[in-house]
Amino acid sequence: MAARLMSRAHNRDGLPEIAVGFIFLLASGLNYAQAVLPRGSIGFNAAVLVLPLLLTLMIVGSPWALKRVRRRYLIARVGYVEPKPMDRRQIGIGVGLAVLVAAGLFGGVPRLSQPDRWLLAGTGLFGGSLVALCGRLPRFVVGGVAMAVTGVWVAFSGLPLMAGFTILFGVSGLMACISGGVVFLRFIRQPAEAGQ
Repeated sequence: MAARLMSRAHNRDGLPEIAVGFIFLLASGLNYAQAVLPRGSIGFNAAVLVLPLLLTLMIVGSPWALKRVRRRYLIARVGYVEPKPMDRRQIGIGVGLAVLVAAGLFGGVPRLSQPDRWLLAGTGLFGGSLVALCGRLPRFVVGGVAMAVTGVWVAFSGLPLMAGFTILFGVSGLMACISGGVVFLRFIRQPAEAGQ
């Protein structure tokens, strides 16, 4: 129950959704660059190199940025909360899950017929279920279902892999930004006492 309350408090201002949506839109843009630029060109090579580096930096840096924005601009509304750091068991579960997914993506999917379709569908289904399970609020469940449906639709549409990822991450990122923006606007319009 305490974890659920902390999750609800963490997501009540919509900033985490906006951050995730921005990261997805960035991934979509870089995938689009890889899809349209000639293979081997400077722009294509830059997009290939920037995608993992910039995304890693943004994923690692976004919790720090969220904490800083909240402490600087929203402390009167959200108060001060110092979450308990993740224990080793949670980190181990996360790393183990990531290793299993990576092994499935790189070890199993290439052996299947039409691996691009399986990769797109698997990314949509896994990402959608992760969004729904981690968020546990109705808006996250809707976003997760939309990501899963988009992944399956893109997989069966016959689009090339990079174009499919562009659409998948673009739709998911846009939905997350809109959802987070609506939540943030509602949060800001509330009187400061309601946020305490």
